[in-house]
Amino acid sequence: MEFTTFVRRPFVVEAVQVTTENIAEIAAHVGTLKNEGENPYIQVDRRLVPNVFKVHPGFWMTRMGDNIRCYSDHIFRAQFLEMTEDLAAVVQQLSEAAEASTKTVEV
Repeated sequence: MEFTTFVRRPFVVEAVQVTTENIAEIAAHVGTLKNEGENPYIQVDRRLVPNVFKVHPGFWMTRMGDNIRCYSDHIFRAQFLEMTEDLAAVVQQLSEAAEASTKTVEV
């Protein structure tokens, strides 16, 4: 068996970190605001965000078009980098290469 190496196509998301100040606003997009004592959290509506059950301050909410997801800080930082000019250039090059590879060649 022989494996071939691939690079996953890049995608860009917008993100906001959940804080005690913005948790009510974020809850409006992903579920219901609740409290455990004095600790607020969001009980996530799994129809809206299928990848987590609860969101606490420190978590991140991402959106890509209409697609919303939430991640713990640890998972978010492991999977996403903040966009810089240098990184934007790399993403653009990879996106162009991916698009070119999916075009069919007419004979």
